[in-house]
Amino acid sequence: MTTETGRSNIIGYLLATGASVSYGASLVLAKQVVEDVPALVGSSIGMIFGMLVLGAISAKDMTRDRKASRRSFVWAGLSGLAAGGGIALMFLAMSKAPVVVVAPMIAVNPLTAILFGQIFIRNMERLTPRILGGALLVVVGVIIISLGRNA
Repeated sequence: MTTETGRSNIIGYLLATGASVSYGASLVLAKQVVEDVPALVGSSIGMIFGMLVLGAISAKDMTRDRKASRRSFVWAGLSGLAAGGGIALMFLAMSKAPVVVVAPMIAVNPLTAILFGQIFIRNMERLTPRILGGALLVVVGVIIISLGRNA
């Protein structure tokens, strides 16, 4: 592994940790929101603020980089629809169940990422025994937390 690759991996891990903290905080905040407003209203407000923040952060790159293909826009649009659906479903789940149950269930999303990765981008992502082992640990953790909640 080259120094540049190692540095890129470290940056990726740090960004993933930041994403994890952000998503974890969003779950707790969503639970607070659904106590006051309907779940879909809360998710819509959250998505609007997210769009504004991302738009502000990426505005310079949007005007400068015009080489993206039409196919890239389709994939980005589908990604946005999936993310928006996930956020809406998360808010709905928070309005019906405790955050300590919903959060671990949402945490199985790596399993769907692995599945869709093997279907759509098999040539870009390699599935290794280590990745499968990690996915299995996620499932076991969700089962333990869910069973512990009912005990």
